[in-house]
Order: sequence, then structure tokens, then C-alpha cells
Amino acid sequence: MDPLRTCDDLTALFHSAYALAVITAWQSAGLWEALADGETRTPEELPGDVRAITNSAPILCHLGLLVRDGHGWALTRTGRRLHEAQDLGPGSAARALGDLSRLDPVLVEGGPVLDGEGRSRVSEGGVREDDVPQSRAFMDMLWRSCEDSAPQVAQRVAGHLSPGAHVLDLGGGHGRYAHELVQRGLRATLYDRPVCVDLARERYGDTLGYRVGDFLGDDLGGPYDAALLSNIVHGLGTEEVAGLFRSLHSSLASGGLLALKDMFLDDLGAWPAPAAFFGLSMQLYTREGRSWTVGEVREAAIPAGFREPEAVVDADLGHTLLLLRATDGS
Repeated sequence: MDPLRTCDDLTALFHSAYALAVITAWQSAGLWEALADGETRTPEELPGDVRAITNSAPILCHLGLLVRDGHGWALTRTGRRLHEAQDLGPGSAARALGDLSRLDPVLVEGGPVLDGEGRSRVSEGGVREDDVPQSRAFMDMLWRSCEDSAPQVAQRVAGHLSPGAHVLDLGGGHGRYAHELVQRGLRATLYDRPVCVDLARERYGDTLGYRVGDFLGDDLGGPYDAALLSNIVHGLGTEEVAGLFRSLHSSLASGGLLALKDMFLDDLGAWPAPAAFFGLSMQLYTREGRSWTVGEVREAAIPAGFREPEAVVDADLGHTLLLLRATDGS
């Protein structure tokens, strides 16, 4: 986003909040699904309140998701594509914006955020062991979202390893990264909590190896030729990352590769935009997570026995990939 300069810039932010609320509320009301076939429908033919639909539809036309045709609306090609990809919001305006509306006490008392009934909204990597449907939906969303990044990361990592090298996919969740590594002639072991391992095994069967545990305290196994952590560091605090790096160093073969793919901030702490905004999500939903700078990763990794990180910034990737080699004697 551009820096704020004028009152008009603030108005644009309010408009963005309105837009997100409308998009997600239409999802909750079933309006996107009602228009999914591409046909034009009047507000009377759609599920919901006619006046509310009529007043909110112009926002969606302005965004290019709807097109007005006579007295009704139809999905644009972009709208249909985003709906089919299940990208039009997390299901409701309450889920999209409700937690942000409770930011006041978080800034004063700290997080994680509490829901409307006073219960903590903390999650472990976005999943809840006691809620398999929610965990499945979250893992499926992550699996879809890394369609482009998983092959690119796997290609980068494989380029630094010998054929048949054994890679630990730590916190590998849905398994797409591990599968892409296997597709490039490597062996991969996915390490995660039971619910994630079960879901990954459903999708990829015996093409992957699996190890169940809590990577912050349990044995990681090994020795591995490499370890990949995709979007893991941002969920952890300083001491957790330092301890994890020490465990990873012990689990890697001498000179092994540690690949960290995440939304790392630059050392000014302002860019790129996804990392700048994502830190607030970590405040709301984790105990100690944040958006890390590359310099902070360096400060945690070198004392744990890793060499200076090499940063791979790929515009198509949307994230930063840090490559670190373990020193001898791991």
C-alpha cells in the first residue's frame, strides 16, 4: 500500500474495509454461489434482502466482480474465477473483520485476540486438533494458495542438493511442498502434528515419509541432508526460533541445508507489504509470532551453527527464501 498523505487516503482505507465486508458477507449469504452459473439475476431472484443486495452490489461492480445488466447483476469473468478458486473471503464478514474490531484490548493487554464470548482465538499453525473439519478446510486453503510457490521453492531447494537427498519438511502441513520435492528426485519426510499428518497422508499416501510430533520439543530424527520450513518462523517467538535452529542443526548432516521460506521483512521493517501486514495476524492468533526481519533470522541462526544466509527474492514467489548451510560437526 502507498503511504498515507491526505484525508482522501484515509477514506480509501475505509472503502477497502467496506469492500472486504461486502465480499465476505455475500459469501456467507450464498450470493456468489447463486450467481456461479454466470446468468444475470435480479435482487428479487437472489437469496437475501432486496434493499441490502441493491445497496451493496455497486461496490462489487466497482471492484470488477459484478456487472450490471438491466435490473440485475451477473458475475464477471474475474468474479467467476475467484469464486471457483474459493478465494472470495473466509466465509463471513464476522470472520473477516470481527477479530480486527477487537484490536483495542489486544494493543493494551496483548494477544491472542478473544472472540465475542471471551475465548482465546489462538491456534497452532492455524489448525485445532479437536476440530478436524476446520483443520481440513485450513489445510485445503493453504494447499490451493501454494500452487505456484511450492514448485518454485522445491526447484530452488533441489538445485542445491544431490539427487536422492533426504529433506525434512518441518511443519509441512498439507504436504504440497514435500510432494514437489519428491517430484524432483528427492526424498521427503513430513513432520507435523497428528491431524496434519493424517490429512497429508490422505492426499499423498506412501510417496512421502511421515513423522508425528511437536517440533518445538520432540526429536526431529535425521540426519537429513536438508530441512525446509515454509511459513513456520513467523508463528514463533525469539526463544522458540533459537531453540528450533539448534535442534535443526543437530538433525542435519554436516554442511546440511536449511531453507526458510517466509514473509520476511527487510531490515527497515517496512517492506514488503505482505510481511508488514501479516505481523498483526500473528499478534491476533499466536502466542509469540511476528513478521521477522532477515537480520533477526541471521542473529538467531549463526549462534545455532549456521552460516550467513543467502536470500533469494523471487517476485513470482511473493515471499523470501533464505538458504543457510550448517557448519561442520552437526
